[in-house]
Amino acid sequence: MSTTRPKTSTATGAPVSTSAGPASRSLTAREMLLLTTLCGAQVLEVLGVTVVIVALPVIGVDLGLAGGRLQLVVSLYAVLYGALLLTAGRVADVVGRRAVLAVGLGVTAAGALTCAVADTGTVLLVGRAVQGLGGALVTPAALALLTTTFTAGRPRRTAISAWTAAAAGGGALGFGAGGVLVDSLGWRPVFWLLAGVAVIVLGAVWRVVPAPSPVTTARRSFDPVETAAAAAGLVLLVVGAGMVENQGPTPVPPAGVLALGALLLGGFVLAQRFGRDPLLGWSTLTNRQFLLANGVAFVNTATTSASGTLVALVAAHLLGLSPLLTGLVLLPFSAMVVIGSTAGGFWLKRPSHVGMAAGLGIVAVAMIALAFATVAHSVPLLAVAVAIAGLGLSWAAMTSTEAATAALPEAQQGTAAAAVNTAAQVGTALGVAVLLTIASIIEGDTASSGRGYTVAFLAAAVLAGAVAAALMLNPPQRRKS
Repeated sequence: MSTTRPKTSTATGAPVSTSAGPASRSLTAREMLLLTTLCGAQVLEVLGVTVVIVALPVIGVDLGLAGGRLQLVVSLYAVLYGALLLTAGRVADVVGRRAVLAVGLGVTAAGALTCAVADTGTVLLVGRAVQGLGGALVTPAALALLTTTFTAGRPRRTAISAWTAAAAGGGALGFGAGGVLVDSLGWRPVFWLLAGVAVIVLGAVWRVVPAPSPVTTARRSFDPVETAAAAAGLVLLVVGAGMVENQGPTPVPPAGVLALGALLLGGFVLAQRFGRDPLLGWSTLTNRQFLLANGVAFVNTATTSASGTLVALVAAHLLGLSPLLTGLVLLPFSAMVVIGSTAGGFWLKRPSHVGMAAGLGIVAVAMIALAFATVAHSVPLLAVAVAIAGLGLSWAAMTSTEAATAALPEAQQGTAAAAVNTAAQVGTALGVAVLLTIASIIEGDTASSGRGYTVAFLAAAVLAGAVAAALMLNPPQRRKS
């Protein structure tokens, strides 16, 4: 039995786990601090959405924002975040992940401070755009640092589980903390909180994340046309999906916006095949494990995120629940994501396609249960089904993140992290738009029969179940070690 020297991460300069004995060890105190810092960055970006949602009504009254302009407070952040992830991931791989993470945290803090002192809606929206840019820099850099530091065995399983749990915990914390702050102090402390958390995490990054090792590979350049095509294509897909979802009169047909976005992304794909220095590269786009993992991330959020929105509508329109009771019904979702993440190491020990299929299979069961709950007008069954959906989401998210990052070499971990997060963001946007459109077309104007919601839940079940079955029937070949 041969032994090897412990590897050193080129991303952090820190020792990493290998497939030998260290792979089964527990994390050291320093590794726990590093993992906590990286997960703190993830919590911050989730807070950037959830904590602000709670404050929206008060912001609208105070700054005179209404309708589409008020919705921009949330959607502007989400659009820029999702559209710039790929580019930011490439920047992290080329420039350095620690530096990009630090800059992203600084940009996030600056955007939050701008929002906190905003005296007009325009200034607030500028701050939210800056926050979206900061979030796009933070997420792929933090996840790439995590995957290049914890590379195998129990440490990696612990790290991936903690990352997934951090996102769910941040979501639950955001709704809770946002409600307390807005009720007691108003909406501005929400942004002071975000700025403070960003500064704390930034300080921890400089203290805990080791300086990177000297880079020996040549720096790669950026093709501005290719980068712009990717960003613009993703923006148009997300914006077009939102136009479909809102279903109001629009100056440009949503189908045209979606088609233009798809066309730009098609040009981006061609650039990966024929470009001189592509953002992803053709070998990455033809890597079956990488594609499957991103596909699972897309389907996972397309079904679960849309189901959360549909549950809120069912609770309000069909069951007549108050906003407080609706929040309580949805609370088991976040709780089960956290629980599922802490217990999800079981699936990370198995072949990636098995864990991804298990997660999506559970999501499919949850969608069927939600359909039954809608037909039965049952609040308890609705809450149980929501909890099952959270469990499936956690398993599918963990295993798809693990598979996507494991499919690419260490030098491309920022790109891998950005791609899987982009897939999840686009999945959320398109899934919500498509399933809400299905529900509204069938439900009609009354929104009282529940048929539209039931059909939408069943459509989500078919999608998740079909992908789970395909993964088991035609799994990717296992990579040779």
